[in-house]
Amino acid sequence: MKKFELNDYIQEPKGKVAKRVIFKDDNVITFILNIAKRQSLPRHTHFGSTVLIKVIQGSANLNYDDKSIGISQDNLVQLDGPEEMSVDNLGEKTLVLYVTISPAPSDDKFTTDVDL
Repeated sequence: MKKFELNDYIQEPKGKVAKRVIFKDDNVITFILNIAKRQSLPRHTHFGSTVLIKVIQGSANLNYDDKSIGISQDNLVQLDGPEEMSVDNLGEKTLVLYVTISPAPSDDKFTTDVDL
């Protein structure tokens, strides 16, 4: 058993986005995405994985395939891997997202901390 403090992973990005990995193994990866005010997470897919995104702080547009939905604090969204997605922070504060991807991507470049 492990206990994690989410506040340890929530931070103001130095650039546009700061991804901070909380936990990963072969089955799942979970991390916090910190997206600076008025910035965006670029369009991408998650291959054959299922993605769950919970908004901890802020509001955004989540763009998937050719659609867009508004998301805000306490919303939970599920995406299938092949769906192309991006996120636009609409607020004046850092957007904080708790993300779980299962199964975890096999390529290490997708499972490490990232600063964009």
